[in-house]
Amino acid sequence: MNLRLLVVATSALGLLVATAPAAVHADSQLSSSSCAKYKKKAKKASKAGKAKKAKRLKKAYKTCKKTVKNERTVTQAISGYTFTGTRGDRQPMTVTFCPDGKWSSRSGYQPVAVSTGSSWFVRNLNYSSGSKWVTQVGENKDRDKGGWGIGLARDGDSFQVGIDSFDTVTSLGPATRTSGTEVCATL
Repeated sequence: MNLRLLVVATSALGLLVATAPAAVHADSQLSSSSCAKYKKKAKKASKAGKAKKAKRLKKAYKTCKKTVKNERTVTQAISGYTFTGTRGDRQPMTVTFCPDGKWSSRSGYQPVAVSTGSSWFVRNLNYSSGSKWVTQVGENKDRDKGGWGIGLARDGDSFQVGIDSFDTVTSLGPATRTSGTEVCATL
């Protein structure tokens, strides 16, 4: 919330108008503050003499921080870009992820299915490094809530699009990443 106040105050001065949407979307993703609960509980358990519980909570805190860092890395790699390619099932796919959280997707042959939305989230991330990962991107953080979703993968400079299926990604096919600025301006 403090970040939003800073962004609003700064954009009112005209200094960060262009980056304000990215800050709002980043705030809606998993944040470091969501990991603080583990650290707080670990300190409390340690003071109470519950060493095993404190150790487990410290490990959960470190895992949470690593997850947040990895999700931010992937979010930065796809935010503001359009991915165009053919999934492994031979369906053409074009999807754009905007920094303000909006997205647009076009898939299939004639007729072409067109979908748009106002929020997207990285979920079920399988992360090896900043240049090697497989993830689902969907309009809900929790896949069980349904809604639109897609599979994305990166291996070095090459990207792939696929199908998000339960907690995995299937039918990956080659894709190119280009700037999504023009598409984002129309959403």
